[in-house]
Amino acid sequence: MTIATVLGIHRGHILPTITTLLPTIHERLSQRGQSGSPRNFCMRFNPKLSVSAGLDHLADRLDPIIAARFAADLPDHPWTVVLTQLDQLAGRPPKLYSATDLQTQLKMFTRRLGKLGYPFDDNRQTVGTLGRELTIVRNARAHGDPFTCLDAWRAHDYCVRLLEYFGDKQGLERANELRQEALVAYVEEQGIAPAEISSPPTSIASSESEGLDSTNSLTESRNGPESELVSPSPEVFIREPVAQPSIIGNARLSFQPWEPVPVGDISVLDDLPKLAAKQKVRAVAVEIVEAEGPIHVDRLAQHVAASFGVRKLYSNRASKIVRQARSAGLLIDDEKFVWPDGITPETWSEFRPNSNEVDRPIQHISPTEIANAMHFLKQHSPNMSYDELDSSTLRTFGRTRRTKPCAIQLEKAKALL
Repeated sequence: MTIATVLGIHRGHILPTITTLLPTIHERLSQRGQSGSPRNFCMRFNPKLSVSAGLDHLADRLDPIIAARFAADLPDHPWTVVLTQLDQLAGRPPKLYSATDLQTQLKMFTRRLGKLGYPFDDNRQTVGTLGRELTIVRNARAHGDPFTCLDAWRAHDYCVRLLEYFGDKQGLERANELRQEALVAYVEEQGIAPAEISSPPTSIASSESEGLDSTNSLTESRNGPESELVSPSPEVFIREPVAQPSIIGNARLSFQPWEPVPVGDISVLDDLPKLAAKQKVRAVAVEIVEAEGPIHVDRLAQHVAASFGVRKLYSNRASKIVRQARSAGLLIDDEKFVWPDGITPETWSEFRPNSNEVDRPIQHISPTEIANAMHFLKQHSPNMSYDELDSSTLRTFGRTRRTKPCAIQLEKAKALL
């Protein structure tokens, strides 16, 4: 087995990267072989310290990159005010953000910044994808999770490609050194031959299908039961004027689905009784809930499973994933929705409109969120009938037909009102 085969299994973009690194790998292995102890480097290499060094280096490089983007728009404020304004729009309690904190920096890449959209990204969403991958690595480090040599290489590869995207040549020097060290350590650890690559495999990434998930028979199709585009009324995005102007605008935030990124394979889910596997799953779950919460446990389990190469779940594996979310300290309410840190069903008054183009089944929308939308609509049109309220609420979430799943969620929401 060659190193290209092993690493190429996980990510399609890795093969060109490996090709450019092969001469360096051959040279370093040859030098260490001449020293008489080719595995000494692997034994000295500490993946956890290596990952920390890479993430710290990345944080040093990203602060000025982000600051430069907002220098003209925020001449008298740090760029972190953007995230403060975003929290206000999302109905979350204020937080203290540091410009040198990697978690803060990555949020600028992975969150839609109001009317600014995704100001750092291209049409391929390169920065957003790398940001989500790095956020999970950062969470794992923060929780004290163990890292392997392969984990370290992946983390450094994310850092290198992000700095490449921003054209940071100075930052790339150190990032490339760390990536090469991790790769050489992995090669020596596994005894893999760094053979040349003759041709890419036909299938780079694979995912396992275990069977249908455990959601009930009322589950809607991806775009719901509607045959035509259904968009929320513009009025639901209107918020009360604020005293201070906001760089990201004052419009209500729409629902932005989490896009799963590969962070491991199915073996992690198979090893869930082991501590290392639990920590990896929890790190992924926490970030998904932070991005999408409140999120239904079934949807959370599906997203987590997809991050480890599994597209469909049996209920027993889904239950194991949900158990890790609960063990991570995340609040799961009586309706089986998982809430991000800082907000609860009792304190959250926001809602996130979406069209039927968004993959968000009605039963995956919290009754609390639907009730918040109803409250807003009723306030703005006090004389509307119950039927009109139902229709306006459904349209807010990309629907026009009062199907059975819709009727169930509407009644749950009305009970909260």
